[in-house]
Amino acid sequence: MLETLTVHTSEPYGDFPYEWVTATAEFAVDPAAAANARIVDLDRAPRADDGRVRFDADVRILRPKTGGNGRALLAVPNRGMALGLPCNAQPAPLSFDPTAAPAAGDAFLLRRGWTIAWCGWQWDIRREWGAVGLNAPVAEVEPGRLRVEFRPDADQAEHPLSDNVALLSFTEYPTVDVHDPDAVLTVRTSPMAAPQTVPRSAWRFTGPTTFAVDGGFRAFHIYRLIYRSAFAPVAGSGLLALRDFGAHLHGEHEFVFAHGVSQCGRLLRQMLFDGLNVDESGARVFDGMFSQIASARRGEFNQRFAQPSLTTPLTPAYGAPLDTAALLTRQRAIGGTPKIMFVNSAWEYWRGDAALLHQNPETGEDLPEDPDARAHLISGTDHIGPAPEIKKFMPLANPAHALDPALVLRALFIQLEQWVCQGREPEPSQVPRRADGTATTRERVLEQIRARFPAAALPDPQHLPWTPVIDSDSTDLPLALGDPLIALVSTVDENGNELAGIRLPDLSAGTTAYTGWNPRAHVDGLPDVLYEMLGSRLTSEPPATPDIAAIRAAARSLIDHRFLLPEDLDQAVAQATDLT
Repeated sequence: MLETLTVHTSEPYGDFPYEWVTATAEFAVDPAAAANARIVDLDRAPRADDGRVRFDADVRILRPKTGGNGRALLAVPNRGMALGLPCNAQPAPLSFDPTAAPAAGDAFLLRRGWTIAWCGWQWDIRREWGAVGLNAPVAEVEPGRLRVEFRPDADQAEHPLSDNVALLSFTEYPTVDVHDPDAVLTVRTSPMAAPQTVPRSAWRFTGPTTFAVDGGFRAFHIYRLIYRSAFAPVAGSGLLALRDFGAHLHGEHEFVFAHGVSQCGRLLRQMLFDGLNVDESGARVFDGMFSQIASARRGEFNQRFAQPSLTTPLTPAYGAPLDTAALLTRQRAIGGTPKIMFVNSAWEYWRGDAALLHQNPETGEDLPEDPDARAHLISGTDHIGPAPEIKKFMPLANPAHALDPALVLRALFIQLEQWVCQGREPEPSQVPRRADGTATTRERVLEQIRARFPAAALPDPQHLPWTPVIDSDSTDLPLALGDPLIALVSTVDENGNELAGIRLPDLSAGTTAYTGWNPRAHVDGLPDVLYEMLGSRLTSEPPATPDIAAIRAAARSLIDHRFLLPEDLDQAVAQATDLT
């Protein structure tokens, strides 16, 4: 439970009748309680005299000074940062300053009286630079094996024993022996290629938390180091922090929602898998969950030697359960199942795993709609979204696109809100289906794209990523990978745009194909693999004239189906017109 909430600062938030609060939440949990039984190594953590395990987390709250609508949204911090306000569509200045209050943008939720909160959950966040993190308890364990896996975009001389994302670095797991003869380093050139072992004499630990290889780590090669550590933070305490802070919010609000994007959407799936949407008293915590671009995956959020920020390597948490009904089995048995919106981009489908939310993993047959969840593909979008300042630095073979799903995302959030608060059923899932002919293979789509855009760069089909059968309970390294599961994506129309899913008005202009995939720029001697998370913008020669009438008609159709708010019509049409 949340034991104390210590407020450090409370400041006005711009011209809004809101205040920006920074605080620390102190938690005390009973390792013997049934509600905490799934948390790995909690029983090995130090206990106070009352038998409870204590830890604390950073908290940020944007709350109305008076009134409010009685609804709170817990926005799960992505790698310690609150990057903008959920459901905004007006672009806000991009800031990676974790100490600053997020820009208001168009203040969509603030204008509706929502409380928005952030609570640290990730143990390896470097809190000294102001990020929203967690001070996790550390379990007493014997040394065990873990792995660091990474793929640099530029040559590196040295690498830390931690996961790193772009400019962000995280706390390392130190090796127990810098001379460990049993540590193993491998390298491969595509995600699913067989790894090649690097001779032990050709690489070395350069300290307890760093290592290097002769000649340096080469760009676009995937390295995996398996070694031993005895440092074991209880990573799953982050799940308890979110649960118990959500319960705290429920004490002050009638309805509480959780919102997670990418890594954080996978974290919400982990909470559901572990049945953690009830607190120690058995009360439901989150009434609704919005899990965005999380696909059918979970993550290293509740295991020994967990690295929560992992983006590249396969992990046991990417194994079953994958589909929604299976994921919710434990939560339904316990009670407290929320209403859920799962929303993915085309990239997660092309990675080979998003369709596993709603299709049989071996046959591809459609699964029944889950009564407590909806799953949607936003056609043609990618994982990053409209971020040209980031995409221009990526080594891509095709031009990137700036397709923006924000207006649809907030319409879907409103559907979730109405489902929870008013009992109004949301629209049916919009996903590729075998039954209506909109689900197909990636190889088939690439053939169609080759015929429509002969100058477009395509990935090598044999090097497309896929999801293998994985034992989700495995603790062995290297992880054993079984046979490939089926990887289905949306079929495309005559212009190369996806037919399934929620189609933004941009796809009706008839001028451009927007894809969820983009090959890495060609490198001699390496296969042409997909570059992670980004899509392509493919145009015909000569360029076609955009069909403005079709764009507006498509936008109105989205309003009719509750995938666009009426107030956003003109903005949606303007965005589509600008992109063409």
